[in-house]
Amino acid sequence: MQTIFDKDYELTYGHIDWRGIARPDAYFEFMQDAATVHARQCHLDRDDIGALWVLSRMYVEFARPLAAYDVLRVTTWCAGIKGPSWLRAFEFWSNGQPAGRAISSWVILDAQTHRILRPSTIPAAAEYTCAARETLPMPAKLEVSGLPLHHTHPIVYSDLDINNHLNNVKIAALVCDSLDLGQTDFVRTVQINYTAETPASLTLSLHADRSGQDFRVCGLAQDTVRFESAGTLTGR
Repeated sequence: MQTIFDKDYELTYGHIDWRGIARPDAYFEFMQDAATVHARQCHLDRDDIGALWVLSRMYVEFARPLAAYDVLRVTTWCAGIKGPSWLRAFEFWSNGQPAGRAISSWVILDAQTHRILRPSTIPAAAEYTCAARETLPMPAKLEVSGLPLHHTHPIVYSDLDINNHLNNVKIAALVCDSLDLGQTDFVRTVQINYTAETPASLTLSLHADRSGQDFRVCGLAQDTVRFESAGTLTGR
């Protein structure tokens, strides 16, 4: 089983914001694809195991801005298993230089009941891990209560993924939409905790706060926190 997986992605203008640099959600798109392809190669995708992979937490560090037609190499591996969670790590490289890194936590859900299944129910789980490779620590809980309303967003067709709920890449974009990024702002780190599914027809309330270099964002719908986010900004 191939425990470490690499894939190259070319940034196009569809991944670039109005300031000429890659949006953070582009990295989330590439990470989602690399994780999916790796699981498929290892016969651990949704069709092989009869269950749904769901991202529960993601923490990303961005080293420097990238531009259109830069090629981003994404390296990923399963960094271990803790309780019901599968840890997946990522490294980003471009033009032979580090471009960032990330750590994520995933769970698998029964396709019918959406109840969490423990990794011990998957015979190949032990062969999938590469725990000896250095990774970031597992993302922690966040405190995002009491934030002011920034805007609302109805969940529509283009927001939905194969599991018929708001996709994690779209959530990364919504977090950045809530930051009112200026010309020189650069998202240095971002963590997103996906706390509840957001199906079609709901309307999200995005609550956000920027204090110095720090930011916090919370997405709510029907009095339920759907995701939490926090991170840091720097100049570029």
